[in-house]
Amino acid sequence: MKLEGKVAIVTGGGQGIGRGIVQCLAEEGADVAIITRHAESASKAVEEIRALGRKALGMAADVTKSEDVTRAVKATIDYFGKVDILVNNVGGGSVPIAMFMDLKGPEWDQTFELNLKSQVMMCRAVVPYFIKQKNGKIVNISSVGGKRPMPRNAPYGSTKAGVIYFSRALAVELAEHNINVNCVCPGGIFTPTYAKLIEESIIPNVGTEGMTARDFFARGVSRMPLRRELTPEDVGHAVVFLVSEDARNITGVSLDVDGGSAMA
Repeated sequence: MKLEGKVAIVTGGGQGIGRGIVQCLAEEGADVAIITRHAESASKAVEEIRALGRKALGMAADVTKSEDVTRAVKATIDYFGKVDILVNNVGGGSVPIAMFMDLKGPEWDQTFELNLKSQVMMCRAVVPYFIKQKNGKIVNISSVGGKRPMPRNAPYGSTKAGVIYFSRALAVELAEHNINVNCVCPGGIFTPTYAKLIEESIIPNVGTEGMTARDFFARGVSRMPLRRELTPEDVGHAVVFLVSEDARNITGVSLDVDGGSAMA
């Protein structure tokens, strides 16, 4: 197994893409700490990790708040004795899909805190441990939406583009400490959160009334070059590669896991 003996922190690891990442890390031998807003959302993932013979810890914390982040990282170190991998997965579209002039300051603030500030806060808490042990792997989850501008999506796309730049900047600064920092950019994945976003914000605003969320999503898949639906595990496998020794000389990259949709 590629990650035997490693300890990983995954934010937002209780469902959706985060759940797929957690599963793939555990299958490759890693012990995992899952940080979510609500600890109960991580309980099933914790059970699945332990069923694989790995150690697991689930914690409730708001990773946009410094005190919560400090507490969660300390709890991880106290429980496992170390941390080797940080996967910043928390994020999403926290505002209605709307044109730029229809959005106000608070809506931008919410999206910034969720998509970018959360990753900055986690890195600030974990990087000192990595520097001390002269080793560490960081993977920040961005989106192809941060590379391909789309209307009605400025806050989300701008903050996800910020994640890509932040990852590259951090990769340069931390290279001397033997710390790899990379970024994964998923395409659309039909998680419960994404389905809700389609139903509430996308379908009513793009002239597709009457379609179900699943129908709308399937239409998008049909327009992808590979025409294959993406899964959380597709992202998880990419993360495993980037935090393994197979990628020891890879840093500062943003890897698209999108079936080619960024090219379409």
